Amino acid sequence: MIHPLKYKGRIVTILISIIVGIPYVAYNYITLQSSIRTFIDTTVLIVTTVTLWWLGKQYDKAKFYSEKDYLTGLYNRRFIEEIFPKLISSAKKIEQLSILILDCNDFKQINDTYGHKYGDLVLENISTILLKSTSVSDIIARWGGDEFLIISPFSDQTETEAMIKRIENGLRELSQKTEKKISVSAGFAIYPIDGKDMDSLIKIADKNMYKLKTLSKKATLKKN
Repeated sequence: MIHPLKYKGRIVTILISIIVGIPYVAYNYITLQSSIRTFIDTTVLIVTTVTLWWLGKQYDKAKFYSEKDYLTGLYNRRFIEEIFPKLISSAKKIEQLSILILDCNDFKQINDTYGHKYGDLVLENISTILLKSTSVSDIIARWGGDEFLIISPFSDQTETEAMIKRIENGLRELSQKTEKKISVSAGFAIYPIDGKDMDSLIKIADKNMYKLKTLSKKATLKKN
């Protein structure tokens, strides 16, 4: 699921071409009254516009991949690390913010059993479910490998737990549809109760996630 590129670079370059080029062609037409010169100017304007559009597209691509994960279309780790100080600053005004870390259970086994292409599809499906289970104000990122991170402004523990339930329900439906068990372990931390900076909040969320993963594995072993 690759998210579409934004058009900022292309829009800016096309506007530059129109604002500068059209008045130039019109001025030459009025002053020189030469159809040949007008044809040449128009041709140059078209070629310049196409070239600028291409350059704008390259800028849009570079901007997109500097912030987004190629496979899932979610934000990447670099983007989160850049914006987190601003989010914390905002959190001081809104008074609360939650960080949720999710890790796909038995992902290595999924790759080993069904292949890496299927593993990629699983990650894409999980990212789709995360998008459907969160609100517009939430920021979702692929944190690395099979780990995801959700930053949820305005959310307390109750709201974060409700979000996890929605994600789990979505994964349960996906498992029934694919006839292959797909689940995640989740851990969260709340600002400012669990920490006041990115490192401490992620450390707590990560710790809670691995605690849940360990308990889940023990429960599975007992069943077997």
